[in-house]
Amino acid sequence: MRRYQGLFICVWLSFLLLIAAVLSPRSTHDLQAAPQNQGGNLIQNPGFEGNFSAWSGIPEVQVASNWTPWWWDNPGHDPPYFRPEYKRALASVFPKRVLSGSSAQQWFTFHASHLAGMYQQVFNVTPNQRYRFTIFAQVWSSTEDEPNNSVLPANPHLQIGIDPTGNWDPGSPDIVWSPEASMASIIDQWGMLSVEATAINDAVTVYMRTNPEFANKHNDMYWDQASLEVIGPPEPTPIPPTDTPGPATNTPEATNTPVATNTPMATNTLPPTNTALPSNTPTSEPEPSATAEPTETHTPTASPVPATDTPTILPTNTVEPTSTPQNTEVAALPPTVTDAISQESGDTAAEDNPSWFSVVLLVAIGLLIILLIILLVVVLRQRRQY
Repeated sequence: MRRYQGLFICVWLSFLLLIAAVLSPRSTHDLQAAPQNQGGNLIQNPGFEGNFSAWSGIPEVQVASNWTPWWWDNPGHDPPYFRPEYKRALASVFPKRVLSGSSAQQWFTFHASHLAGMYQQVFNVTPNQRYRFTIFAQVWSSTEDEPNNSVLPANPHLQIGIDPTGNWDPGSPDIVWSPEASMASIIDQWGMLSVEATAINDAVTVYMRTNPEFANKHNDMYWDQASLEVIGPPEPTPIPPTDTPGPATNTPEATNTPVATNTPMATNTLPPTNTALPSNTPTSEPEPSATAEPTETHTPTASPVPATDTPTILPTNTVEPTSTPQNTEVAALPPTVTDAISQESGDTAAEDNPSWFSVVLLVAIGLLIILLIILLVVVLRQRRQY
């Protein structure tokens, strides 16, 4: 019996530890939180962490993984454009120049300007979906060597962009560029830039671009925390203008109301004036009849009154076409469509898969029961032998 007592205790301890591990709220929380980290940002290495490597074997061009540098050389430009030096900005050396993590991406020129930047091509995007690219930037532009503050900074003409075609040409006219960042928002401090575009293909390319206005002693650019997220389908605002002209074209139908110009029918009421002519016949002189017309117009005034009634009714009919603007309600429908689409957030993280905890627990219990039965059988046999 003593021989198996230690084994029996080990079996029960392992059984209790297994139950504690399976039922631990910490383990279930970690497993449930994992799917939530999958959504959102489509940028690879958004924090510019990890290893930096020499792009195309150029030692002065050290770039974070998943990013590609670009620049245009133009020594004849005023100020001259030269290839910047790309490097890793370490938080341990200049913590002010790193927003989060241990590093940020930096490029700079010394006593020169540049037209340069970086880009990343992002695949597996959905055509006709709208995407937003955001990133934080900071600039140190100075005529002095003071590392923490800029002296007489040059406007860096800093921008970010999205190429909705997925091309990687920084000079492409397809790139949607953001407005230039104001100097007050990025000189010696972190400022966020944002730009939006609708994807045309299954890939888009995000860009950063800087172009200092003059050749300072230091023109240094810092970048951190990039993000590319889908924000929904394109805005349907271009569609309603095409609908609204349709009802407007119906208004010419209102011009058909000139059928109401049958008001000449009212002119047919002029025969009463003809009746005035016979009244002139009793007079022997036709010429004075013209002078007599003013006096005789008193008698036809009773007959023209119906004639004036008919034209007043006709304008009331012309008011009916004004009901056509009711078609403008069709133009109000697209926003409700966008509201319905925006509600399709898709809670994929809410899927409840069969809990494998219960399966493991059942298997463990079954194995332990079998072990206990075996132990009991062995113990009983040992007792019989004694």
